[in-house]
Amino acid sequence: MFKPAWAGQVCSLGYEIGPLIEEDLGITLTREQAGRVIEYWRLDPVTGVRVTRRAALRRPKGAGKSPEAGYCGYAELVLPVLFAGWKAGQPQGADHPDPWIQFAAVSEDQTDNVMVWLYDILAERSRTCRRRGVDLGRTRLYLHGRPGRMEPVTAAAGSREGQRITFAALDQTESWAKENGGLRLADTLRRNAAKMGGWTLELQNAPGLGDGSVADRTAKASDRRAKGVLYDTREPAGVDSLDLGDTAKLRVALAYAYGDSARVNGGWVDTEGRLVEEIADPDTDPADARRYYLNVAAPSSDWAFDRDRWNDLDDGHVPEPGSLIVAGFDGSRHDDATALVAADVASGSVWLAGLWERPERSDDDWEVPELEVTAAVEELFSRWQVWRLYCDPPWWETTVAGWEGRFKGSDRRPAVVSWWTNRWRPIGYACRALGGAVRAGEIHHDGDERLSAHVRNAVRRPVSARDDEGRPLWTISKAAPGRKIDAAMALVLAWECRSDAIAAGVQKRKNRAMFV
Repeated sequence: MFKPAWAGQVCSLGYEIGPLIEEDLGITLTREQAGRVIEYWRLDPVTGVRVTRRAALRRPKGAGKSPEAGYCGYAELVLPVLFAGWKAGQPQGADHPDPWIQFAAVSEDQTDNVMVWLYDILAERSRTCRRRGVDLGRTRLYLHGRPGRMEPVTAAAGSREGQRITFAALDQTESWAKENGGLRLADTLRRNAAKMGGWTLELQNAPGLGDGSVADRTAKASDRRAKGVLYDTREPAGVDSLDLGDTAKLRVALAYAYGDSARVNGGWVDTEGRLVEEIADPDTDPADARRYYLNVAAPSSDWAFDRDRWNDLDDGHVPEPGSLIVAGFDGSRHDDATALVAADVASGSVWLAGLWERPERSDDDWEVPELEVTAAVEELFSRWQVWRLYCDPPWWETTVAGWEGRFKGSDRRPAVVSWWTNRWRPIGYACRALGGAVRAGEIHHDGDERLSAHVRNAVRRPVSARDDEGRPLWTISKAAPGRKIDAAMALVLAWECRSDAIAAGVQKRKNRAMFV
């Protein structure tokens, strides 16, 4: 039975639309969902003009955002969503004569979030489809005998300009950025809907604070009380200072953030068990936990790696000669440092195999001693079985090319690999993997203070790339001028190389690797 989240009659077509949604789709709206239906189709009590032109629903993962966009799109397609006058003081609705519904995302996979849900519902309700005249297609829906369509769209915003859409759902707008065309797509959809007196609905996870995404911009529009903007979010009080290890308080905060969707509130999300376990997972970044599970916009941690945890991982271990290892190299010639870091494949122990930094009172023409660097690389290959050495080539292209032809790995193949750190997705994944390994305690180091200093100096720098789930990626940069991080970057490459060795199933050989 249709029960809005709050009592009190407002001027809205939602009182008629809500029960029809439940009847046609065979679902029961929660009190919060029913309350939003009232707000989505709220009208000015004098003119009958739509009040909400731009809505946003910000909730944690799994809280039912995609189904909400699905039933709103269905309503705009076939239900009485247009104001058609007054009767006994109450607004009356009429079907739209030419509805055009779009479910938008920055990638094709994301548009499936909403379309698949609605398709699956309607596929089981053939009687509803016949009664409403819905022609059910796998990728698009049409209406029999009259204009009307529903379709997915992606970030090719230029081809969308001027389309006469009446409703658009914008999915996962925390991942809509300038770099992937998301800002332009959002602007285009809003302009197109405005021309038809329509509206848009954003589905959001909490954005990175100040990240410039569409979600971040909508939150700022709400803060400015922009007219016609409906912004619905549930953010637990005091979450910024909440100790995520305090399970009792965490459960209370999760139950609030998830609202009606929390199992303890009669919903479907297990906020008492599974989510607590996910947040406690060492591979879960605390800032991400607050964003994706507690619904709080938060900046990513400034420091690239957990510095306190790194200090705890000092075990003084360097593997025995002949062990199977990998390495990473990051070089400069004059100003920045040049570093060589090695990692034991079996144990995950890492150590600084070489570091060359400009002396404090050096001449302007000082340069990293290339012969010493090559000698350190030779020592690695002579003492241990090196599977691969990943090198960032800038300033060292010729030298690295010479190493590639000279050194052989434990599998007798060329061991030196050029690994460019200006490829944003690969370096973003590699930096995040190292960060997760530090938090999880999977990595250990020999306690060399020079390596630790470079790790502590590294801060996150966002890059113009996102992962497959739309989350922003990052690389490392200096916290301030003069605070070197080259050994930290060499460590990133060494750890990535170790992961690749494990994935390749590399085994120790009886004979040590050689160089020629």
